Amino acid sequence: MYGIIYYGVLHKIILIIMKNTLQINKKKILPVITGILFVALTLKSVSEATPTSILNLDYSRDITVSAANTVEIEQSNIEDLDINKTHNTTNTTIASASNQVKIENIRKYLTKRNSPLADYAKEFVDAANHYGIDYRLVAAISIIESSGGIHCFRTYNAWGWGKSGFDSWEDGIWSVSKGLGKYYAGGRDTPEKIATRYCPPNAVKWGNNVSYIMNLIENQ
Repeated sequence: MYGIIYYGVLHKIILIIMKNTLQINKKKILPVITGILFVALTLKSVSEATPTSILNLDYSRDITVSAANTVEIEQSNIEDLDINKTHNTTNTTIASASNQVKIENIRKYLTKRNSPLADYAKEFVDAANHYGIDYRLVAAISIIESSGGIHCFRTYNAWGWGKSGFDSWEDGIWSVSKGLGKYYAGGRDTPEKIATRYCPPNAVKWGNNVSYIMNLIENQ
């Protein structure tokens, strides 16, 4: 664009000079020519500093640096995701292993007592996890109340819970666990605290006996 302006202006100046040559005093010709050359050089310098020159500047280094930073950030995000994924997987593995130990503790203890509930060890642990209670509690109460389901006063009711039976051992385990979960929510989170509601006439002895059985289950 500046090149077009340069040549257009120069052309007009030359035409003006040619038109007025006869009117210019010979003594003034040299200063005029000098002025023309100065204007021409100035316009030439301006024309060389065109936007085309600016557009030809090398931005490749900045783009390369920006791209490198982007890759680094994306890589960092990927690494964070990998760490979180690994962390979650590790937690899941640990929880699974812990549950398996709990299941085996209950199964071994109840098997020693010839309890029909030994085959439902996993139900005790799953229900305990679901309702937020100690995994040993419901199994221990079954021993105190019915020798682990051997002497039930109602069908499938090995816990002396309520006045009726249950549809199955699973139903009994989950129903009692749910009820004890409410005790826990109200602050009664140990056998001794539960005893005053569960077995008021003999609370102290009942609480101590349940705690004792819970310790035996833990140390299989």
